[in-house]
Amino acid sequence: MSDVLDIQGLSKHYGSIKAVDGMRLHVESGQVFGILGPNGSGKTTTLGMVLGVIRPTSGDFEWFGGRYGEEHRTQIGSILEKPNFYPNMSAYKNLRIAAMIKGASQNRVEECVERVGLAPRMHDSFKTYSLGMKQRLAIAAALLGDPEVLVLDEPTNGLDPQGIIDIRALIIDIAQQDKTILLASHLLDEVQKVCTDFAVLRSGKPIYQGKVAGSFGEEVRLSLSHPDIDGLIQLLEEHSSVERIERQGDRLLVSGNHGLEASELNRYLAAQGVYLSGLETLVKNLEEQFLEILKDNA
Repeated sequence: MSDVLDIQGLSKHYGSIKAVDGMRLHVESGQVFGILGPNGSGKTTTLGMVLGVIRPTSGDFEWFGGRYGEEHRTQIGSILEKPNFYPNMSAYKNLRIAAMIKGASQNRVEECVERVGLAPRMHDSFKTYSLGMKQRLAIAAALLGDPEVLVLDEPTNGLDPQGIIDIRALIIDIAQQDKTILLASHLLDEVQKVCTDFAVLRSGKPIYQGKVAGSFGEEVRLSLSHPDIDGLIQLLEEHSSVERIERQGDRLLVSGNHGLEASELNRYLAAQGVYLSGLETLVKNLEEQFLEILKDNA
């Protein structure tokens, strides 16, 4: 993968307040990269700096491996804060104005309206739109220049459940068209469902960066009981799908990859002459995994 964005020690201070402090992130082509953190953790400020809207106090960043100038600005489409359009104008007219400002072809207007699913309402005024429709129109505006990268700040904020589902589906669809997406969110569920990679921010600092699949995968855990715990541990250590064994009193918690299944493990142990007195499948939920990340990076 080629480099899209490299952030090195980026900081933004407002007097004694450190909104962002020593930010280091690396985004590669094709990723849907989520910046995850609570309100006030520095997500929007970080995006504002890399988009040239906010001047950094210190640090640096590079777009496209250092290839960034006026000719590359059109390769980045963005939405910061809430969508802003002329309320009495239609979506179609608003996008025509946006295309003119961006220097994009007017032929892209109808294509982008279709892309975000607003074609049936494109001649209705913006003020009649729901929040979800307004957000989709903002995404259409960001896509006018057919950018390589799409930067989205809290794209589902304030939406109802159906609106959230619609916007998430749209983001996934756009990502499948060879776009790199940088997305800021305070919603753990959103990052898990939409992103391929993510970073966790706390008080303006990145405390973790990794793959969503590796960090938030549905790790399989089994609870096993047997009178001979030590003998059971010895057999489990020889099983290829077992990755961790924790002893908790008279039972074992066994964690492993997706090849670890209760029925298969039970057959394996029975073949060795070991018959369990208890076997239960557990699935670690998303919140538990996230709390582990915070604990390990405290």
